[in-house]
Amino acid sequence: MNAKKIEIDSEGKAATHLLFPNPDQPRKIFKQGPLEELALSIREKGLIEPIVITPYGKIIAGERRWRASMMEGTIQTERGPIQITPVERVPVITKNASEREIAELALLENWQREDLTIMEEAMEFKKRLAEGWTKEDLARILGLKQTWRIDERLSLLNLTPEYQQMVAEGKIGNSEAFEMSRVTPAKQGVVLKKIVSGELNTYNKLRAFVDGMIALESQGNIFDLNSLSEEEQSSIRSFDGMLAGIERFIGKFRDEERIALLKKAGFRADIKSERLDLIIKELQGIRKIILAGKGIKDAMAA
Repeated sequence: MNAKKIEIDSEGKAATHLLFPNPDQPRKIFKQGPLEELALSIREKGLIEPIVITPYGKIIAGERRWRASMMEGTIQTERGPIQITPVERVPVITKNASEREIAELALLENWQREDLTIMEEAMEFKKRLAEGWTKEDLARILGLKQTWRIDERLSLLNLTPEYQQMVAEGKIGNSEAFEMSRVTPAKQGVVLKKIVSGELNTYNKLRAFVDGMIALESQGNIFDLNSLSEEEQSSIRSFDGMLAGIERFIGKFRDEERIALLKKAGFRADIKSERLDLIIKELQGIRKIILAGKGIKDAMAA
């Protein structure tokens, strides 16, 4: 780190080796492959976008570009090995900024470039909240209309360290990570096992299963599958019959001739599409209820 101000030449460049990264930089992972590609591009075309620094050389925005400029050694390419040396001077823009402003700009740059992993975002949000920032502050800086995304990221910190690492490495997808974080650490492995086995191969199934686990944990075993009354059994049989009827109805309109008939019906008859919209909406509601019940059943079996 430099104790004196960085010297900027007439071309707006500064000595690359005098710059230093921000220790509070939210981004912790810099993938080697893309970094090497950027390094080769900089050597061939130059650094087009300046690095934003404080007058003393701390990098506010552009650490990845600085790292690529500082790289040296041999890079293997399809054209063969290419030897590179550090770029001596890079274009910079100096900005007088407080530590708070530096943190805001660093977070904003990474967010806009989508450079942060979701775990890096979660850790950064937690850190800034501990420093006195509010969720509303974070939402304002990042241009979010609501703070739910902040809460969503923070929930990932409920994952065990092992699963957090897997999320950071891309071994667990974002949706899977969010759902796993909703249950206790002891249950997270159960969810992951079912994800890996392919049993929860859609988000709706995953959500329903996790909802079921949460319901069981908070309400206990409220479902006794062996104590259905005759009336309940009759209602279930009736429901099954109605579903079978809907399936038969849909099945009648799968061939080209029937599809043509549907088009004519829409043209000739006074059939309002709103009726179909209402039916679809109600069926989606029924589907949600059925998935919730199945989720609880699967959670009980797990």
